[in-house]
Amino acid sequence: MDDDSESCFKTHNLEELFGQEHLLRKNKPLYEFYYADKLPPSLILYGPPGCGKTSYAKMLSEKHNTHFIHINATSSSSAHLRNALKVKPLLLVVDEIHRFDKRQQDILLPFLESDGVVMVGTSTYNPYFKLTKALRSRCFVYEFKPLDGLSLKKIAKKGVGCLGLEVDDDFLDRIVLYASKDARRLVNIIKMVADFHITKDNLNDFFDVDVGFDNETQRYDLISAFIKSLRGSSVDAALYYLARLIKANEDPEFIARRMCIFASEDVGLADNNAINIASSTLNIVKDIGLPECYINLAHCCVYLAKTKKSNSSYAAVKKALKDIENGVILDVPPHLKSHPTKPYLYPHNYKNSKVEQEYTTKKVKYFEKRENDTL
Repeated sequence: MDDDSESCFKTHNLEELFGQEHLLRKNKPLYEFYYADKLPPSLILYGPPGCGKTSYAKMLSEKHNTHFIHINATSSSSAHLRNALKVKPLLLVVDEIHRFDKRQQDILLPFLESDGVVMVGTSTYNPYFKLTKALRSRCFVYEFKPLDGLSLKKIAKKGVGCLGLEVDDDFLDRIVLYASKDARRLVNIIKMVADFHITKDNLNDFFDVDVGFDNETQRYDLISAFIKSLRGSSVDAALYYLARLIKANEDPEFIARRMCIFASEDVGLADNNAINIASSTLNIVKDIGLPECYINLAHCCVYLAKTKKSNSSYAAVKKALKDIENGVILDVPPHLKSHPTKPYLYPHNYKNSKVEQEYTTKKVKYFEKRENDTL
């Protein structure tokens, strides 16, 4: 792709940065920072890849006529960072800022309090989990959302028009689908279409929808949604999240283990067969593996979603554990010890194999039967 073609995708002003209306339209924060006469504050912009974070930072530098330095936290040393911060006025863009360790984040602190230094950190991770409170307190944090289909289609139309490609709406819709909400991926797809003369007929041979995780946060969000859909008895939602996890190449044993936990935590005594089905599913998954084991995962998923629920045993043991954490440590009654000093009443010698005797030196109450419990 030559330089002229590259310019087809260059964003020259804020109006050409599609999406993020909650931040970039008039009277919104990033719009006001861009058009203000003063230097903007330091910013942390987080969101999925290819949604415009770095593009906005570059335009901000051009608009305010500052020296622009772009570094990536994955490959920048502390010495490199200190050298970059010597220039003023400076707009420093730090991609993947969550990769900086605490010491590197601390290097930034005094510079962010001085005039003439503005930092824009970009991240695919939530900065409230990854960055120190000291760094966050010197920046304003804004979330970029995944680009919607309309915004991606505008980018696609601009690119194919500039490159002189003749494509119809169906073709555009398909490359937008393959972009998976990522403008950077969309640009690369359009470049490949131009360079390798890809047509509608063989588009599927070159591209597929990327449904992998952007980061660990997204992974655990999907797992959380899967478990909560099972708990809520929403069969179709649970199947959808299961399919998302499978397509994202999640370890099938991990999914099965989560369903084993769920079978006791959320189904429990309402259906004592659930733990057997979940355990069997885990063993089958270990033996068979993907791709076929997705059928077994789906079988277990549907069963767990549709069956009755009870967390009585889970709630009971949590109460017992809480007591022990709070220092409720009871002596074992003498007749229950391995070498009893008082007579032990053997329950099987009594009617219905049950006999009243003291089992704890102080009365405790943890288990409360729920309406769905079968015992």
